[in-house]
Amino acid sequence: MKKYTILAAALMMLAQSCNLDEMPNETEPDAAELETLETQSAAIINGTRVTGTDRYATVMLALNLYGYSAFCTGTLIAPNYVLTAAHCITNCEGDDDPIENYRQYMYVLIGQNESDTKNVYPISQFYSHPDFVCNDDEISKDIAILKLSKSVPESLAKPIPPMPPEYDVTPSEVDSTTGVKATTVGFGKTNPNNDDSSGTKYETTRKIYAWCPLTGKSSKKCGSSWNHTDTKGIIYFNYDDDRSGTCQGDSGGPTFITRNGVTYVAGITSFGYGNCTGTDAATMVSSYYSYIKEIIPNLEQIHEPENCTNKIDDNGNGLIDCDDPQCASVTSCQHEICNNKADDNGDGKIDCDDTQCTDSLYCQPEICDDEKDNNGDGKIDCSDTQCKDARVCQPEDCNNKADDNDNGLIDCDDPQCTDAIYCQPEICNNKKDDNGNNLIDCDDPECASDLHCQPEICDDKIDNNDDQYIDCNDPQCYDARVCQPEICNNKADDNDDGLIDCDDPQCDKSIYCQPEVCDNRVDDNGDGLIDCDDPQCTNTPTCLPEICNNSTDDNGDGKIDCDDPKCRSAAVCQPEICGDQID
Repeated sequence: MKKYTILAAALMMLAQSCNLDEMPNETEPDAAELETLETQSAAIINGTRVTGTDRYATVMLALNLYGYSAFCTGTLIAPNYVLTAAHCITNCEGDDDPIENYRQYMYVLIGQNESDTKNVYPISQFYSHPDFVCNDDEISKDIAILKLSKSVPESLAKPIPPMPPEYDVTPSEVDSTTGVKATTVGFGKTNPNNDDSSGTKYETTRKIYAWCPLTGKSSKKCGSSWNHTDTKGIIYFNYDDDRSGTCQGDSGGPTFITRNGVTYVAGITSFGYGNCTGTDAATMVSSYYSYIKEIIPNLEQIHEPENCTNKIDDNGNGLIDCDDPQCASVTSCQHEICNNKADDNGDGKIDCDDTQCTDSLYCQPEICDDEKDNNGDGKIDCSDTQCKDARVCQPEDCNNKADDNDNGLIDCDDPQCTDAIYCQPEICNNKKDDNGNNLIDCDDPECASDLHCQPEICDDKIDNNDDQYIDCNDPQCYDARVCQPEICNNKADDNDDGLIDCDDPQCDKSIYCQPEVCDNRVDDNGDGLIDCDDPQCTNTPTCLPEICNNSTDDNGDGKIDCDDPKCRSAAVCQPEICGDQID
């Protein structure tokens, strides 16, 4: 048998190959036909890709040299233990590139491919079976356990129990017409001729070809023709049956078998014939169950179901009842969601009535005046229904002169009253009651200092109240003394401007203040006196007396002395009676 090697900067994966055509006759393969299988990050030939979070208990063994690169597969069988093949971590005889030299670079990755590196677990301890054999002629007892430096939470990946002997598949089941099928999972190559086809999780479900335990009855196909290796403690699969098989990188991966409704790790992918398209073999886990328990003493207890209400650590993982991840889906272990109006943990108490919610944000009282959402319901202070009866959340009566909501602000000083009619300013010149106090414009005390409500000074030639009317034109001045009309013939100062009758400019056009035309026989100033009878005409020439014997036109009427009608009765103008002895 050829010695197995590794690629530069990668890890070894053991495999054997034989001619597929020889398998039905169970002839012993020629050692010259066995091929060296070089490990690259590698998947199942003709398998189905695993997606989502399925098979998270199947983990990748990765080498971190130039980024993470898959070299083998493993199975989480306890929160901090991984089951894999010994040849993935332990040297084979004659290796010129010992695999143990790479342990410091080995990690366990939980995910579906090489690029999914968010869940990386360092390995704290490596256990290979003490009787592991790996040389050119034989590979046997190919089983190893890795202890992780920290436990994997069950919420990420739930451990799969290794198959105990009592649940072993019997050879007769395997050899029957229907046979027994098992599912193999791994990160190996999907194309045996393409090293770059590896690093992604695939699975395949195949019929078991031969069941060959360490002791007891074996399948009829576990004959002597396989004796070039130790055929005991091995499960065989024939590619020709299902046209799928394992390849480089699948080493250490699980073969799952379900018994009585429970899925067990029944095999560990170990070696194969035919360049990934022949027969491949898995180490039978049940044959090494006692070895596994030596390393993980509480293994069986770990996989015991936790009774979630008995206050006992039933599976010995140090977690009791609801603290155990197994109880995560049990109703009584659900945490009460404190704002969904449902009894999430089945204790008959809903939301804040449940003691689990005592410290929940949603169950805190709303402080009604701190401008914070104290209970996380999206409503602050008085908008929260908790505050509907709080004094601070009562409406402010905006015209009762009382602090109705105890915020120290009364009526219109309270912001609540911003839009109240009682708190609107009175517009002092719109003839409306703007603030609802039944007082309009300047009648409202608010307008006392408003310009529109100032008194008009009736004689300063200024619009004192901004109503566009000045002095006596302003209605305010209608009754003002200074705005009264001057009676132009009563010898009184009617408007207190110090000017009487016609001396007042108001009388300029009054009839009483017009000049008397002294010779037009008209009472021009309405004083009942015409022409020279009016005292205004006393000194006018027209109204001067005519001296009837001075040969002068004294009153300017163009008539001299006795020719003037005024001299008609003058003695000097009488005819002389010539015999009466009188002048």
